[in-house]
Amino acid sequence: MNKIQKKHIYKYLIEIIIIVIGVLIAFYLTNWGKEIEKRKTEKEIISQIYFELSDNLVDLKNDIELHKNSLKSQSKIQKFLDTDTINSDSLIMDFYWASKEEYIFPNTSAFENLKNTGMSIVKNDSLRDLITLVYNNYFPRISKGNNLHPDINDYLSPYLKKKFKVNRNPNIKYDLYLGDSLKITYPRNFGNGIRQIIGYVPLDTKSLKKDEEFRFLISEILWFRIYKIHYYQTSITNTEKILKLIEKQYPKTIANKKNE
Repeated sequence: MNKIQKKHIYKYLIEIIIIVIGVLIAFYLTNWGKEIEKRKTEKEIISQIYFELSDNLVDLKNDIELHKNSLKSQSKIQKFLDTDTINSDSLIMDFYWASKEEYIFPNTSAFENLKNTGMSIVKNDSLRDLITLVYNNYFPRISKGNNLHPDINDYLSPYLKKKFKVNRNPNIKYDLYLGDSLKITYPRNFGNGIRQIIGYVPLDTKSLKKDEEFRFLISEILWFRIYKIHYYQTSITNTEKILKLIEKQYPKTIANKKNE
């Protein structure tokens, strides 16, 4: 092989090497650009999840207080049935609250956006799994239509309509506390002569205490309520875990969004 041929071969090799290097650099830059865009999308979706869950958490905490309040009323009614130490007149509000049901109607638009984009976009496995668990498992268990047990209000209403009358005494006051900062006082005055008076009054207290059907109903809704409170508390605990994880993993993203 003469020198001219060798020179051409070296020239071709150098050109091939330059082309390969150029292709590799282009491939790297393309992937690098895609990764930057992917991480930008991840941060945007995570910030949406953060503020969506923050709003849902407020509802969860208000709802669980209503359920806890109703559970206390159920316990007082049970004591009324089992002893002679409680007068039915003191339970007018408790008969009312024992029948009340509450569900969460969570905003899930950010989670739907995450699913449409692809769950794998969230790099942190623990965070991704926890978000999925809360939205797909815990929230449905306390949402209307997905409850394992009957709706408490629907369950009790037929009996209450037969054995109770509606309280009409506006002088009976009741304070409902939702967390540490919100108190609702009944009767509620909405203006223009409209006000909400709550409470149920037994038609016959003596027969009510002896009524095995009523005892059965109160016993059953105890378990319905405990189940509901359990999943509300589990939802609250895990939602707070998600928020703390996001604050730790994406502090600048969250801070920037809060300042907008």
